[in-house]
Amino acid sequence: MGAVTRPSTWPAVVLRGLGPRQAAPARLWIMIMIGTCTAVFFTAALLGDGGLDPLQLGCGIVLALFCLTVLALRPERAASLCVAGPLLGVAGVVVLDLGTADAGVTGQIFFTMPVLYAAVHLRVPGSVLVTAAAIGGDAIVVGRLLPLEEALTDLAFTGGMLILMGSVLTRAMVTQQRLVEKLRRQASVDPLTGLVTRRVLDDAVSAISSATSDTGTALVLIDVDKFKTINDTYGHAVGDDALVHIAAVLSARCRPQDVLARMGGDELAVLMTGCSYETALSRARDFVSTIHDQPLPLADGRRLALSISAGAAHAHQHTGSVRDLYISADTALYAAKRAGRGRVGELSGAERQALHVD
Repeated sequence: MGAVTRPSTWPAVVLRGLGPRQAAPARLWIMIMIGTCTAVFFTAALLGDGGLDPLQLGCGIVLALFCLTVLALRPERAASLCVAGPLLGVAGVVVLDLGTADAGVTGQIFFTMPVLYAAVHLRVPGSVLVTAAAIGGDAIVVGRLLPLEEALTDLAFTGGMLILMGSVLTRAMVTQQRLVEKLRRQASVDPLTGLVTRRVLDDAVSAISSATSDTGTALVLIDVDKFKTINDTYGHAVGDDALVHIAAVLSARCRPQDVLARMGGDELAVLMTGCSYETALSRARDFVSTIHDQPLPLADGRRLALSISAGAAHAHQHTGSVRDLYISADTALYAAKRAGRGRVGELSGAERQALHVD
């Protein structure tokens, strides 16, 4: 049986929903914001007529310790605290304004800092929570220090400004994030075949040094034989259909953990983790024979015979390099094409040793 995944507790789920879009930038800016609030807090309190009272001193120490905690934690752990940062900032501004009896513009303007941070870095629920907390904090300040009519007027103006600022920035960041995710998907998936692109394959191949399997990793490069002839004879639409057909057939022959990618043009690749060289050769021969046995149905009822050539390379854990693996598989592929196509090319033992692969 597989390992049992421990369910997340509800606080962890809530914090993920309120937390930052990206942990590392959020951690940087939360330290800047809390550090600035702490500096302003101490400066204003020390310059006030009453000096620094115990409540102000305690709040300043809490802010400083929180900033140090975020700095010390790893980004993924600090991310859960990023929503607490602006809320502490709001509480610090409330204490600062009440301690200095400042309900004017100079006091209320500091409520914009947590809202700006939340709108730029937190998810939508987190931004809404911080904006609501800032409006609530401003209500406490003006309600304690101003007459009722003046307090309501200031609260309406400041609250409206905070809502407008937070909503506009949050909407802009959500739109930007959606565009970035769309571009990332377009860069990682080939629109014709639906296979992953060379970028994804390169990232996967680069991770072979951390593979845990003793059998190592194999790479099979595949080239469609006489693809230009198919395009010239039947047209580029049929050439596209041939690529889609081959991709579908190979996908059905791959394991869930294999990475099948379109390298570009008519060249494909299969990355096989936990696979020996002999197994990779056997599977590559299976790819070649399966494509041969499954011709492409054409619109007029005819069936177009297809053929592929393949070259396999293999590397044990922590041996060889990504470049050597590519070169080895590419060399084997061209050996298959020189030998007449429609087959799997192999490197000699001396060639594999020279390229530092099996």
